[in-house]
Amino acid sequence: MRWLILAALLAGCPHPKPEEPAAKVAAKDAGTAVHDAIEQWRQGYEVRSLDALSKLYAHDLDVVVVQNGQAQIGWSAIEAMLRAELARAKDIHVRLKDVQIASLTPDVSTAIATMTREISDGVTSVSETGALTLVLHKVQGGWLIASEHFSNKR
Repeated sequence: MRWLILAALLAGCPHPKPEEPAAKVAAKDAGTAVHDAIEQWRQGYEVRSLDALSKLYAHDLDVVVVQNGQAQIGWSAIEAMLRAELARAKDIHVRLKDVQIASLTPDVSTAIATMTREISDGVTSVSETGALTLVLHKVQGGWLIASEHFSNKR
């Protein structure tokens, strides 16, 4: 009888789950933080805010943005490109699909996605769809874009 009671009690008790390794938990947390940074980047474009976008890029000589074969290297060149791009646009819509984030090290992650970007100057609208690749590095307080590459489909 005691065995039946003990078996009934054990059957009703949840079994402890093995804990996830710390590295796996850290990678999940990094993935969430990187995803949040990418969403802020997307929203920064949609509200056409140089200030919002500026906070998401590394401000050094090694940061690079390549869009359709045109490379901008160094924060000052990227800032000028963003300023000109945002000034021309009256409306920007950015959609990301199939976002995949990979943690290369605890401080470096990559993200790839299919991006559709529609930009209108109020008269003409241009729609581009292609591959987006971002390399982000962790800094105190968040993740910064160190490299951005966008190539639209032909």
